[in-house]
Amino acid sequence: MKTCLINIAIGEKYIQMYDQWVRARMQRYCDKHGYDLKLITTPIRDLPGKQFTWQKLCVFDLPWLREYDQVIFVDSDILVAKGAPAMPVVKPGKIGCVHDKLPYQINSGLLIFSPTDAIRDVFEEALLDGDPFWDQKALTRSVLYRKMEEPVDPRFNRQFYYRSWSVFESLFCRQWFYHACHGKSKIPLISAWLKLQFR
Repeated sequence: MKTCLINIAIGEKYIQMYDQWVRARMQRYCDKHGYDLKLITTPIRDLPGKQFTWQKLCVFDLPWLREYDQVIFVDSDILVAKGAPAMPVVKPGKIGCVHDKLPYQINSGLLIFSPTDAIRDVFEEALLDGDPFWDQKALTRSVLYRKMEEPVDPRFNRQFYYRSWSVFESLFCRQWFYHACHGKSKIPLISAWLKLQFR
């Protein structure tokens, strides 16, 4: 199965952060599992008033996307631990994702899908939402309404928060993908913790 993993890092600060903390881990993971790593550093589509997080829903504008059997979108503030297994194969017409606020929201930091017209239509529908920031709320509504959600193991998108009871589980239970969740200051800590564990 021909698979690509897409990261988006737009702006000098985010590209530097990606290069310093994320790129080598992501490349090692892709090499291990035979994925092509694609880094997007400029907006795919002009989306006036919307944050760059919405760009993930524009990936069907990329001319090479349909060359792949499966696409994995991963936020650029996610660190991959050594030994992380390959992503599950998601059935065409479904979007593999991890829950955020159960049971009604997915976290769009990880999306796994086949690049079909049905998935493109869901992304386009979500893009119509007027919210400037919360792409995952808009995407959740479209995905759940169409019954296209396919939950994947939450260790593929462990959302890391400081002020939460879950921080201990994040640190002391072995996760595969550690998501800093808009907290760029968390990335050095997660990186140091993984190195300490030889992961």
